[in-house]
Amino acid sequence: MKKIVIALFSVALCLLNLVACSKNKKIEKDVCNMGYYFNHSEEIEESDNQNSDMAIDKVELTRKITDELNEEIGVPTIFINPNKRKKISLTSSKFGGMPYWDSSLPYPTDKNGNKLKLLAQFNLYEISEVCKGDVGLLPKEGILQFFLLSGSNYSYGSDFENYTNDDHFRVIYHPTINPNITVEDVQNLHIPIASVSTNDYEPISGEIALDFSVRKTASPHYGNFKDEFIEKAALYGWKIENKTDYDICNCLENGIGYELDDYGCHEENCLLGYPVYTQLGDPRFDDTQYAQYDTQLFQMVSYNEEGTKFMAIWGDMGIAHFFINHKKLMEKDFSDIMYYWDCT
Repeated sequence: MKKIVIALFSVALCLLNLVACSKNKKIEKDVCNMGYYFNHSEEIEESDNQNSDMAIDKVELTRKITDELNEEIGVPTIFINPNKRKKISLTSSKFGGMPYWDSSLPYPTDKNGNKLKLLAQFNLYEISEVCKGDVGLLPKEGILQFFLLSGSNYSYGSDFENYTNDDHFRVIYHPTINPNITVEDVQNLHIPIASVSTNDYEPISGEIALDFSVRKTASPHYGNFKDEFIEKAALYGWKIENKTDYDICNCLENGIGYELDDYGCHEENCLLGYPVYTQLGDPRFDDTQYAQYDTQLFQMVSYNEEGTKFMAIWGDMGIAHFFINHKKLMEKDFSDIMYYWDCT
């Protein structure tokens, strides 16, 4: 009897061990499975992040964000397009040619009495009509003119020691237009004209009519574009390190930074808007005396299209800029202007 009891006890003990072993194996398996699920979920999450980053087309997103910022924080920019087929009149908008001028007003000259030549003339009423009144701070009527006298060097009328010295350039605003003034009246004033020639000291030659269009533009290099761009990029799942540099282009990979600079900057003829430089950058950043000229009034790029009699060459395909203080622009005071140009 005693042997039977011992045998039964042994069998029961074995059964208990089997059950315990089975439970331990299940727990082990469950723990392993939990580890697998945990590790696998981490891998999936990491993979998703990589796929998400890879899924972002940063070039296209850069353009998309730039377009959005143009609308949201941009300023009206009036783009100027030369039109060789359009007829030119005395009072029409044009590059070069004969200026509208009222003989009752003193004509602009340098300190030696040499008359300045017309660089550009803008009929502001015509521009306002085309742009449906969306002309920013510009007057909506009258004529705005830019004159310069190159002299016998490549300064093109700009004083490199003082960009506000207007002895060889001038910006003139006519609030009203006298319809009785004729071409003959102006010819009798013996005003020099930038005609087609081989004079390398002249930035322009000939004349050409102009067309206009307007759209809002922002610039990657000015204002709060950088912060706005980074904030928008984050909404699209693109995290950009906000470096201390003010320029968003320097916060991006080289290829994307170049793309933003190319897409977001407008190397075109325009009134207002933001400047584009070919080489040296904005001189207003380097010298505090120019900081007050906070608004671009006019940007003129080089132009040399086959089949036209007009040509504009600022050095080696450079760009010219005329700046003004925004308060003076609002007051229609064009007597204090900064004129600067650079080239490649």
